Amino acid sequence: MTLAEDVIEVVRLVPPGCVVAYGDLAELFGTSPRIIGRIMATHDAVDVPWWRVLRADGGMTPHLRDEARGHWLEEGIGLAGERVRIRQYRADLAVLADRAEQLLGTLPGAGEVVLDRPESGSGRVNTLATELRP
Repeated sequence: MTLAEDVIEVVRLVPPGCVVAYGDLAELFGTSPRIIGRIMATHDAVDVPWWRVLRADGGMTPHLRDEARGHWLEEGIGLAGERVRIRQYRADLAVLADRAEQLLGTLPGAGEVVLDRPESGSGRVNTLATELRP
């Protein structure tokens, strides 16, 4: 499979009610957030929960925000103004990496320890858990 196909498969693993940032996926695949953004913008796959992939600040491009808002509300994802509360609704990245590797094999960034993002303020290490959202 191609990188684009792999990224789309991992996006499908993000459960309802959770989100990830472009940078989260980029870290998993050993690439840049811009590459992930380009894949998300240009793929032609169907049944992809694209609204679960956001900027690091919880925002989404304005031309997709209104459509995404309906999905977020349906899934119970909380908003702060025009943005998702990404710190609260981010998927457990270690578990997502584990599930991605079960599906795709070894990924470049999946074996690394993932620290909570700076915006969370905790600095604690994420560990494997039984659920994707704490």
